[in-house]
Amino acid sequence: MSIVTISSRYRTAIPRAVRLSPAVRGRMALGSLLGVALIGGCATDSGGGGGDVPTPAEVIGFAPGEDYKLTNYDGIKAYFETLAASTDRMALEQIGESTRGEPLYLAAISSPSNLRRLERIKEITRTLAYARDPDEGYGSVLAEEEARALAREGVAIVWIDGGLHATEVAHGQLMPEMARHFVTDESPETRRVRENAVVLLMPNMNPDGLNIVADWYMSNVGGEFEMARVPELYHHYIGHDNNRDWYMLTQVETQAVTRQLYHNWFPQIVYNQHQSSPFPGRIWMPPFENPVNPHLDPLVVSSLNQMGHSMRRRFDEEGKPGVNSGIVFDLWWNGSMRGGPDYHNMLGFLTETAGAGYATPRCYDEDEIPDTFGARAGHLPAKTPSTNYNNPWLGGCWHLRDAMDYMMTAAKAVADMGAKLKEEYLFNHYLMGRRQIERGNAAEGGPFAYVLDPRASHDPGTVVEFMGLMSRSGIEFLRASEPFSVSGPEGEIGLPAGSYVIPPQAFRPYVVDLMEPKEYPDRRQYPGGPPEPPYDMTGYELRFQMGLEAVNVDEPFDMPAGEWGEVSSDIGEVRGEGAAGFAAHGNANSIYLALSAPGGEPDEGGDEAPERLRTVEMLTTPNGEVPAGSYWLPDLSADEARTLAADHGLTLTGTSSAPSAGAVAEARPPRVAIYRSWQAPMPEGWTRWVLDQYGFEWENVWDADVRGGDLSRFDVILLPSQAPGGIANGNLPETMPEEYTGGLGEPGAAALRAFVEAGGWLVAVDQAVDYAIETFGLPFRNRARGLSSQEFFIPGSVIRLDVDPSHPLGYGMDEAAMALFSRSQVLERTGGAAGGAGAAGNIGRISTPVCYADADFLVSGWTLGGEEVLAGYPAAAQIGVGDGQVVLFAFRPHFRGQPRNTFKLLFNALAASATEGLPESAGLRCR
Repeated sequence: MSIVTISSRYRTAIPRAVRLSPAVRGRMALGSLLGVALIGGCATDSGGGGGDVPTPAEVIGFAPGEDYKLTNYDGIKAYFETLAASTDRMALEQIGESTRGEPLYLAAISSPSNLRRLERIKEITRTLAYARDPDEGYGSVLAEEEARALAREGVAIVWIDGGLHATEVAHGQLMPEMARHFVTDESPETRRVRENAVVLLMPNMNPDGLNIVADWYMSNVGGEFEMARVPELYHHYIGHDNNRDWYMLTQVETQAVTRQLYHNWFPQIVYNQHQSSPFPGRIWMPPFENPVNPHLDPLVVSSLNQMGHSMRRRFDEEGKPGVNSGIVFDLWWNGSMRGGPDYHNMLGFLTETAGAGYATPRCYDEDEIPDTFGARAGHLPAKTPSTNYNNPWLGGCWHLRDAMDYMMTAAKAVADMGAKLKEEYLFNHYLMGRRQIERGNAAEGGPFAYVLDPRASHDPGTVVEFMGLMSRSGIEFLRASEPFSVSGPEGEIGLPAGSYVIPPQAFRPYVVDLMEPKEYPDRRQYPGGPPEPPYDMTGYELRFQMGLEAVNVDEPFDMPAGEWGEVSSDIGEVRGEGAAGFAAHGNANSIYLALSAPGGEPDEGGDEAPERLRTVEMLTTPNGEVPAGSYWLPDLSADEARTLAADHGLTLTGTSSAPSAGAVAEARPPRVAIYRSWQAPMPEGWTRWVLDQYGFEWENVWDADVRGGDLSRFDVILLPSQAPGGIANGNLPETMPEEYTGGLGEPGAAALRAFVEAGGWLVAVDQAVDYAIETFGLPFRNRARGLSSQEFFIPGSVIRLDVDPSHPLGYGMDEAAMALFSRSQVLERTGGAAGGAGAAGNIGRISTPVCYADADFLVSGWTLGGEEVLAGYPAAAQIGVGDGQVVLFAFRPHFRGQPRNTFKLLFNALAASATEGLPESAGLRCR
């Protein structure tokens, strides 16, 4: 596998070793002599005041916030380590590592007496968050008088983070200054904060991104490309989507933070800092835009409104104009860093502060200020006061320092509210949890409980993955150790041991939101006008994206015997002894990871891999049927089969004789190339992440690699979703250094055509299908292309698919699958070629193995024009071109690492490129 870290090419401007002054080094040494604990504890010296505490400038070498200067993570890290060694008011803990190995720190700032009793404080917040008596276990509800007593004894936990989106530089640069303020400031307000709250500061949630962005900017500052965008994702895999990962929890950074939120601290307030405010606003803050998700507790919404108004008042007191609210950011979607906590009865919210563009200031004349601004024209007046924009900002110069000052004002307001209302926040956390338990017991807004039997789902492994996600998210569940039954609409339903029960609980909104379909309201910019877009997804439930079979149980029942919180991967099954070998069924995504495990590939000495064949038709054996698309492993022993099944949750069927030659095709690991553009689209990073998780070997190919022409070392080239103009043209000349400009151009297109005509495969995903259609002259058109949002609009919904499991692209799939459609594409056959410079005269067999469902296609979310544009049309196609194949996926089968039930479509396309003797199939009859 080839993973290139391109940021090293321009990481030259800032020394990687931070130089500390002699005074600071002395303080750190003194802290070591005094036994100060930098990681996992708090200092015990008495240096809490400002006199002995270094400033950020002393450690970093300049004061963050200066024009034209950004520190990378070395400076931030060094300052927090130094600060922890200088005070007894802060405990610094490493909570994990970033994708590229940087330490993830969390600082707890409070009074020394509070820091000495942190374990008791955490016990209180956990008890109140779960709203039950810890001594009584599941089913008990904490008495109100006990909850009030704990609220009086406890302190508020206030989370404030920085750095998630690395190109939004201000919050990452501010965190050292913010930490020093809460540690050293002796105003009555800050002393009250330290006495009545623990302020949790996460210096940077994406330190790799900070390094990438700061180093890129500092290497270009003062030159022609000072404002050039970074030509790589600022998170190794997912870039800006690191704020779209908060229920799927795919990344190590997300997982580390989630542990703190839902297992360690249970904060009442989670404040997530961002940039940039809708222009010309200077900072956006709650109240949020509509709509409100019906699963949220109403007290979450009213408390967020209260917090926003309190913050706004402070800005008005300080004379800081430009505060806006009630536009753009809604309370519908669950997947952001600030969104997930809301479904845990925490006050999760963000601010969006205006950006200057890295650390380069920008000035705005009054005539640059529009008349209105917001999610749609006319939403807020920009030059006159209104309820949601009561003190307009009318222009001027804006510096990084200005953005940091606004963020500091917001942070002080949030911490002050947490301290002043600490009993209210603590008790309300309990009150909302208790209310959700009561709603669950009454089966209001969802069932009493959900029960998931892994083997009832098409891919049992997805149930195990889902329960792992629930565990990480603090959800309570039981794994039954005995069979049991529940009442269903048609009588008793028997369920086996090993089933999971998710009962009523405090964090029920989180569960119900990820299980129950939603109907997003039809919102228009004006009556009869274009739709008002949601902030993100409108339908996104993991129940559907992961293909889970779950039983909704409306009537209360006694919990079976079992283990609470236990997740077991013991779902594999071996049928028969396999005298001739074993067939590993292809219904599990994990089959590919299993095949890439040691023993499945050539060893370092170059020995050949064990023989691997793929079934191309249904096999009937004495031990049961083996579906098409299974992997026939003739060299596998019975013991190895049992190990493979146990380790990867597979079903293997043994046979006494080998399949006939016509029933199998020779399969080897595909040699995969992933096209990587210097425009750095996030789908490319997600593609790398997904293939890494399932054991595929791959290499990146950049524009120059493709233009070079010789691609014969690959079996398949994958074009992740990217606009066709971006693929063809890349970054425009003179917008950044020359080596990062240009796209594939005609030489690259010609190289791709030659590669496919010679027998290679090309897989184009979502937006890239237009590029493939044009480049190869394919007899398809994209029905979604060029349509206005009034004609066709599905901004993010779960859509039903019809799949042909007998087609090589559909192997292992359920006939009824579900896709996440996010402004995606719709294919339609045309009478001839699409035109252009493609290989229209060299078109071979065409098949459509996946169609958007013709009826009832919308599972959850919102659709406008879907009946006319999408229903019944192809969602995927395979087209022979010369000796090769082009595969079009009109949607993303691996969207943000979430829709596990469609991963196999992508995996099958890659696997088919290296499989000899696959049958030709027409697939399904789409429209």
